[in-house]
Amino acid sequence: MRGSEQEQTGGAGVSRVIADFTDLGWGPSENDRHDLGIDLFLQVRDERRFDRIILMAAQVKSGPSYFDAPTSDEQGNCTGWWYAESDARHFEDWVQHALPHLLVMHDATTRISYWAHVTKEAVQSTGNGFKIHVPIHQKVELSNRDALEEVAASAKQQPVLQGTSFAAGAKAVAPGRALRHALLTPRLIAPHRNTGFERTLAPEEAIALVTQGRIQDLQWYVKKGSNPHLAEADSRSHLWEWRFFSAYRDAVVDSDIQPLLDLARATCPTPPTPGTRKPKPEQAHRIAAIVVTGAVFLTATERLAEAEALLKAAGEDLLPIDQAWALMHRAIVVSEQGDLDTSRRLAAEAQRTVALDLDDVTAAAIGASAADFLFRTSGLEEEDLGATMTAVDTAASWWRSQTVAWALEDHEEKAFRAWGECEDPGTWPSDEAQNRLLSAWLSASLAGTRGPAAAALAQHARYEVIQHEASWRNDAAAELSVQDPQPGQVPAGPHARGLEDTLDELRRYGCTKTLQTAVQRLWAAGPASPVQAAVQRSVTAPWTHTNAPTKLALLRYAGDLLPTELADQAGRHCLTLLEDPEPFAQRVRPTFSIDHYAHRALWRVLPAATDAVHAETADMLLRILPDRPGESAGTDLIKLAAHLRPSAVAAFSDQLRAAATGHTNPSMSAALLGVLIASGDSTAEAELLRRTEAGDIDAIGEVRSPADLSPIAGQRVIDLAATHCRQQLEDAHQNSWGLGGWDWAHLLALCNFFFPEYARWDSVIDIVLDPQVAQEHKAGAVRALTTRADQLPAPAATRLRAAFETGLPTIRGVPGLAEDAGEDLALMVVDGEGAELLLEAFEVLADSCHPCAGALFFFVVEGVTGVEERALLGRRKTGAAPFDLGEAGGFAE
Repeated sequence: MRGSEQEQTGGAGVSRVIADFTDLGWGPSENDRHDLGIDLFLQVRDERRFDRIILMAAQVKSGPSYFDAPTSDEQGNCTGWWYAESDARHFEDWVQHALPHLLVMHDATTRISYWAHVTKEAVQSTGNGFKIHVPIHQKVELSNRDALEEVAASAKQQPVLQGTSFAAGAKAVAPGRALRHALLTPRLIAPHRNTGFERTLAPEEAIALVTQGRIQDLQWYVKKGSNPHLAEADSRSHLWEWRFFSAYRDAVVDSDIQPLLDLARATCPTPPTPGTRKPKPEQAHRIAAIVVTGAVFLTATERLAEAEALLKAAGEDLLPIDQAWALMHRAIVVSEQGDLDTSRRLAAEAQRTVALDLDDVTAAAIGASAADFLFRTSGLEEEDLGATMTAVDTAASWWRSQTVAWALEDHEEKAFRAWGECEDPGTWPSDEAQNRLLSAWLSASLAGTRGPAAAALAQHARYEVIQHEASWRNDAAAELSVQDPQPGQVPAGPHARGLEDTLDELRRYGCTKTLQTAVQRLWAAGPASPVQAAVQRSVTAPWTHTNAPTKLALLRYAGDLLPTELADQAGRHCLTLLEDPEPFAQRVRPTFSIDHYAHRALWRVLPAATDAVHAETADMLLRILPDRPGESAGTDLIKLAAHLRPSAVAAFSDQLRAAATGHTNPSMSAALLGVLIASGDSTAEAELLRRTEAGDIDAIGEVRSPADLSPIAGQRVIDLAATHCRQQLEDAHQNSWGLGGWDWAHLLALCNFFFPEYARWDSVIDIVLDPQVAQEHKAGAVRALTTRADQLPAPAATRLRAAFETGLPTIRGVPGLAEDAGEDLALMVVDGEGAELLLEAFEVLADSCHPCAGALFFFVVEGVTGVEERALLGRRKTGAAPFDLGEAGGFAE
């Protein structure tokens, strides 16, 4: 009996299509029974040959007749072929089938197979039937693996998550996935609190409770339920998951990560020694959980080499989602070490790996981390913002946001209750709220989402700082009230250590703004010892991509607290960054200007450094100056010159003098003259004063005090400052505020005090009282007025008092800007009759380090006993603030 040509062609075509899919690493299986439009079932496998638990169906068409309807572009190049049928039944079956369906056309001549995904959007009506286009570029080959896998993934449905909170438990997901869910999405595994504490917990449920920060609930399960394994869990527990729970709890609750590392070493596969049998490998999901968790805590403590080694020890046999999880954390570790190209490759591989797992919320969380990482480490023009925002919008991110919202609501409730009890909100901490914020940090860190992890940590740290500072202040007050304080004595204790640890944590996670605010506050109001300890720890810590800006910020705001040896180390490092930044840039891949921030760090370190570092700085400055003849007036180099210690630059006097007189930039020239004057150079002083009398504004900026000006120069400065004040008034009424630069009202006020015969007080008071003028333009003048209240002419004081009859808002400036200066000035101009009304308020101001307390130090309220002493207390609390109070042409108040 002879077979038909169609049967021979079709059978050969199916066989060759099977071979093509086999070459992809997939598992094709011919449907030789009940063929109703399906020739092949395709079992999808990834590049590592792991079965992805996805099936596809394919209909194969082979023979020259199927290539009789080609399509072409405008140039006549073939773009594919139409496949048509007059009967809609096949197309309807393929479109409606539960499995994604491919139409594969095999060219027997070229032995190339082309495919199209049969969807209702792709099928078109011909009037007499239906057709679908098979593109020429869609070949069954390795280059199209990603496109074919995307088709395969379309069959998976995202899980339904609504209404699952009360059904949470270890049985909510597949057995091998429960551990990963307990770490990344504990909301699905941790029992709901309202289900009671009588149940027997599975180890994954206990792990999920730790991730959620519900440590107290674990104690209730031990007390009320039948949980002997939970109560006795330690490193010797029979079940591996209970050993992991014990080590994980130690790391989260006690910050002891050694048990985790010990368990990781015992769990990860080890190569067999010669002559021995290969050891039985641990279950892959356990390996993934222990290496990722250990790597997270190692990375958090900047032990990056150990973290990378641990992740590599997981081997290559992890299941696909677990493999992507480990790859994502390797990307983080490698990026922290400066290898951006490798880290992006690893993140991209992780993203591709989980693309087929739409039905797993932890896979979505890992994919979101990869997408966010790739977006943040690339130029914004290179990545699709819309696609990234879609990728990171996951169930895991929703649940983290909900956790943070609950925590902030709890904190707000406690603060309000403290306010109602007339107590400091900082003394009413909420442990549960803080645990929730830590939970958000932990789950985000485990997922590899560094941005949300840092945000949650910053929120947690803010409350930690407030609580520790308030408790430290109360303890210090109680301690000082029962003993005679020794000069310079600063009470220490657990709260000071807590502040130090919190500041260091902020540094490690790159929370620059929160760290800056905390350091400035603690430096000014105390305790300063945690700031000093934190900046010392920072100097000796390794540089990473994340901590680089915060390390420089710590030096910028607290570098003067360093001991001499560390100050020299930090100063020399800053000099290296300024002279040769490229190795640093390659090491940490900074997203900020190295030159700009290294300058600011060096300024603050120099006061604590030895003369040797000042000399090295002067030498660098002189070497750099010839290369930058056109630096602008606000250059970092000009300000760097002003920070040089006069005693340390004596050896460079001749070079500095030559640079000062020969530099084309008048600002730099004046700054160098200022350095020479501070070291006692009379020639430089004479030159600077000559320039001031000529009206050189840059020279005026280097004069240490208005008292050093001649009357002629003083009059010139007053006229110049008054002109600029009038211009600021006009600009303000045109809704234009040029913030930054010289504080003209401050300069004018100071010169008015020193040269009363040329004073222009109306210009100063116009600036101070005009509500349209920006706060930055009036704050310096207010400080000058409050510090010299006894020298203020009567007409000026009378005008101020008259203005205040309508209340403080007339001085508070442009809405949205700072509003402290008006309150300072109001305290200054009150007379004795109103002083009694201020006393009770002042007690509060002094205790809370309010800026008004500083103003009261300079203003003696007549006829009220004890005000001077209380003002002194306030000034002691606020006067040591390290903040730049604004510039007034270089004049010191």
